[in-house]
Amino acid sequence: MIVRRKQNIPSQEHTVRFYKIIALTFLFITMVLFAAIVFMSSKRAAITIVTKSEPIDITTSVGVNTSGTTKRIDGLVNTVDVSLEQTFNPTGTREEDGTATGVVIIYNQSSTDQPLIATTRLLTEDGILFRLQERALVPAGGEVEADVHADKEGVSGNIGPSSFTIPGLNEAKQKDIFATSVIPMTGGVKQIGILGSEDVEKAKKSLHALLEEEGMKQMQEKNPEYKGVFIVLEEKFKVSNEVGEEVSSFVLNGSATVVGVLYKEAEVAELAERILMTRAIDDAEIIYPSEEPPAVLLSEYDLDKGTANLDVTYTGVATLNPESKQLQKLMFFGKTKDELRRYLLSLDHVYGVEVNLRPLWTQTVPHVADHINVVVKKVE
Repeated sequence: MIVRRKQNIPSQEHTVRFYKIIALTFLFITMVLFAAIVFMSSKRAAITIVTKSEPIDITTSVGVNTSGTTKRIDGLVNTVDVSLEQTFNPTGTREEDGTATGVVIIYNQSSTDQPLIATTRLLTEDGILFRLQERALVPAGGEVEADVHADKEGVSGNIGPSSFTIPGLNEAKQKDIFATSVIPMTGGVKQIGILGSEDVEKAKKSLHALLEEEGMKQMQEKNPEYKGVFIVLEEKFKVSNEVGEEVSSFVLNGSATVVGVLYKEAEVAELAERILMTRAIDDAEIIYPSEEPPAVLLSEYDLDKGTANLDVTYTGVATLNPESKQLQKLMFFGKTKDELRRYLLSLDHVYGVEVNLRPLWTQTVPHVADHINVVVKKVE
């Protein structure tokens, strides 16, 4: 009996086709993954953030020798009595001719004494004539100082240092006996004015500042390690002339009590800087304090208790912190250009944003931090 074996050829063909499909599918998936990897690795983002610093300031009350507050420093609250006298000129002045006066040195290079009477003439090289005020005796081989006045009134007598001959002597003696001046002659023109009430008020303001300055000087000489703020109290003024009088000048006497609050400048600066730094918005801002010291004003004081309150103003600039969490690259992942611009421009101190994505068909920021380049550019 003959037995025939059943052929299995169709089944083998089906198996080969199945494995071919699997291989092709795997190859396709591999190619897709490879393309995705190439695409993802080629995505790049360059982000430029333009920032601008902005001024910032604080004004706070600081207690001196007070209690019950963290905003306090130790200091001194002192007073000193001062008085000053100052000469002023009225503003509404007119000029009048006067007689210029001055001092000359008369030299005698001869071997005999030379007496000179009052009104002896002394003549400059320019022909300006002066006369001795009083009699003078010029010793042989010596010199004397003598007061002189111009022969004529007027501005012509206001001359600078000059050389003089003595016309009353003979020509031979004029070579040995002569005079010079080393300071200008003055008084050829007199300023005459009428004292007005505005002149007095202006003078009082000027003397007020001088009284305060004098009080400050006296207190700080005793306490050189301190700075201070000062005010003037109980001012009294006395004017030498009545309003309406015709005068060339007037004298104003002033007296006052000056109150000074003295403090250590470094302590005030440290406290003001600490308060200024609290103005920062989380870690999004960096604040740079001014190099100038804080401005300090005296708001109130108590002499009996030895306490005071100071108004302290300090300035600085605030700018974007490039290390803040708002600028971490994670915050940019997957955002489009418009989304990224809107986000960054919503941050304080950001004035411009430029975003470049590569390749050209890229629409969003890559999710790989190393493929994102962030530049923060500061402008003034």
